[in-house]
Amino acid sequence: MANKFGSQVRAFAEKAKEMQLAIFRESAQRLMEEANTPEGQGGKLPVDTGFLRNSQAASTEGMPADGAQAPGLVFVTLQIGQTVWAGWTAKYAMRMEHGFQGTDSLGRVYAQAGKGFARAAAQRWDFIVAEVAADVRGRMG
Repeated sequence: MANKFGSQVRAFAEKAKEMQLAIFRESAQRLMEEANTPEGQGGKLPVDTGFLRNSQAASTEGMPADGAQAPGLVFVTLQIGQTVWAGWTAKYAMRMEHGFQGTDSLGRVYAQAGKGFARAAAQRWDFIVAEVAADVRGRMG
């Protein structure tokens, strides 16, 4: 009887670890998907040419730069507790997120409000994790 109980506890612990890892990875992915959802599809990300949207990147080494990997390729390898940086490499990404008032280096004058696409997604982190956890429990539970 003791061996059977021990095996059940080990199996439960292993399944819990697998679920935790899936929730961690999928929550990160869903956060970035939400932040990268265009305004025309219910999100907050402004899309004109698609350059900003397509500049989404992630890294485990530091802030992503041009040539960094797509978030999904990075998130699928994350381990619990590992730090990941994700964002957009387009030079104007911060202006689109936070807005810009003033004259740029080329003499163009702007009075542009920020869109807050990254902040809005980050503020939903707890809800995203809860949604993903429910999905994972449904698949693996």
